[in-house]
Amino acid sequence: MVYAVVSLSIPALIDPSGTGLLRTAGLRLLLVLCTVGLLFAAALFLDKRPVYRFGLRIDRYWLTDSVVGALIGSAIPTAAVLLGLSVGWLAVHESTFTLTASTLANIGLAIVVTVCIALVEELVYRGYILTNAIEGLDLRWVSSPVTIASAWGISAFLFAVVHPAPTLLVGFHYLGAGLLLGLAYLITGQLALSVGIHAGFNFVSGYVFPLDRDPSVSIAPLAVQGPEWLIGQAGVLQTGFQISAAIFVVFYGWWRSGSLGISPAIKGKIRDKS
Repeated sequence: MVYAVVSLSIPALIDPSGTGLLRTAGLRLLLVLCTVGLLFAAALFLDKRPVYRFGLRIDRYWLTDSVVGALIGSAIPTAAVLLGLSVGWLAVHESTFTLTASTLANIGLAIVVTVCIALVEELVYRGYILTNAIEGLDLRWVSSPVTIASAWGISAFLFAVVHPAPTLLVGFHYLGAGLLLGLAYLITGQLALSVGIHAGFNFVSGYVFPLDRDPSVSIAPLAVQGPEWLIGQAGVLQTGFQISAAIFVVFYGWWRSGSLGISPAIKGKIRDKS
């Protein structure tokens, strides 16, 4: 609740110098700092645990997880766009993109914005909510798989609820995204993979292949010529490719740890019921 108040209040109360992406990047950086502060406060006064227990134990896998996650996340909109272009459902706008110092600065600011969004939402919905949901639903009469699945679903549902969904289809897209990001956390026990997926998806869909976006801040702006429900930014194609991404996440977890299944760091949050 405090996070919601802070995230809604910052744009209204703070106005960094500059406009457009610069202002957005400033607000997002401020929100990251506030969220990290709230997380430390919650860890100290509410949960009474080290903050690294929220998926923040930095180890040798963090950089690899982040890069792999960014590749998986960026592949979802890229695959949907390439398919849409190949069958004529999408068309490329005439772009004003030129490689100048200004556009490079805008790309850098766009990366800051997308990484900040990913960090904040993964800290809240996976690191804090999913972790606490697993422990809160750890009842003696509930099996461990049901506990984890229920917590996973709750985290994904809350993630979907806070994102604008004018149609049920868009709502399912965000629910699927929440499940994919939660799966990455459950498989690795750390937030790096889910942060990478989140940031990679947002950057490519928002700034590389945006739909009906201002071409001055876009690399290859697109126009939808086919059915919006199928090829739109939250359409069936992108939602469907989330399933392929989930398969990659599972196999990456297998390659990473040598075993399939939930991370020992996540299983360790559940009491032995034998």
